[in-house]
Amino acid sequence: PRNISNFRLETDAGEIDNDALVGCWTIVSFGFLNCPDICPTSLSQLSALSTRLEEVNFENDMAYVFVSVDPSRDSIGEIGNYVRHFSPSFLGATGTAEQLKGLARDLGVQFKVTPGSDEYAVAHSVTFSIIDPEGTFRGRFRPGFNVANFVHDFTSKLKPGYQL
Repeated sequence: PRNISNFRLETDAGEIDNDALVGCWTIVSFGFLNCPDICPTSLSQLSALSTRLEEVNFENDMAYVFVSVDPSRDSIGEIGNYVRHFSPSFLGATGTAEQLKGLARDLGVQFKVTPGSDEYAVAHSVTFSIIDPEGTFRGRFRPGFNVANFVHDFTSKLKPGYQL
């Protein structure tokens, strides 16, 4: 586990910062709206995970945040609408390049925006970061996971040490 530096990002519901991560488990993913396949596929799997956690009465203990690394093209409103397509409980966020780099560094995520024309390239790590109810980074997992196995491991091994 490691602490996350102070951060502040914008969402269509207002600002999100370290304090917003306290009190529930949070899964954070990074991406961008023009991503043709990996981001939507990953968010679909995260939606399936969210649904399964609801089925085992764990939904109130969870938050899901998608962080766009392309604030030049992705507006706050568009990000919010995009993630709610996958689940109404998902939150979309973005910030300045410095804000994004700081949070990505703390979560072990890499991304690179290659400037150019309107069709510039964006590359990013494809992982989900887990933040515990104390706001501490606990680890990462990759898309392609087995939802049932993850829910079992998460609810039986990781969660029991915390009282919410």
